[in-house]
Amino acid sequence: MTVAAHIVVSGTPTTPGVARPDLSRLVEAAWSGGAHPILISGLSAGESAPTLSRATPSTEFAAVAADALGEVAGTTAVIILPLSHAGVDPETITALIAGHGREGAQVLIAARNGEAGPIRLTPIAHPQSAEILLECGDEGAVNPSDGRASLAFEAPPADTNAVDPWEQRGSQAEER
Repeated sequence: MTVAAHIVVSGTPTTPGVARPDLSRLVEAAWSGGAHPILISGLSAGESAPTLSRATPSTEFAAVAADALGEVAGTTAVIILPLSHAGVDPETITALIAGHGREGAQVLIAARNGEAGPIRLTPIAHPQSAEILLECGDEGAVNPSDGRASLAFEAPPADTNAVDPWEQRGSQAEER
């Protein structure tokens, strides 16, 4: 399972020819969170994509998905990340990817305290499926931030009954 990130840039850079720090921060958050490839749409003329990412010409989901599949065969979903939410934590991206592993046919929307934000994971095979809020506890997933301000992040309660298949020991392990 591979999940791509699509960063949607809007507006012109404040200083032409200078890399946007918020864009670089969001690319690093997507990379650290486990997304690959990282595609960016909406760059101004002459503006280049930061390291670890590349530009994509379209903002349309189908075109971005095809571009991601062309770069990494087996890509199953795309996380849409607006530049206005550059303060999102990498853990939120990881949580969306993990949630996609459990709910592969659902659109997952990052939320905090029941409030949905614009960050969403959309499965390529099921782009019109039902939406599920995924509680991430990340203020940056709901409120706009450029990544410089300290935001609140409260991890949701752990599922103490879940056992990761890679962590099973002895009689817990399934015979394969």
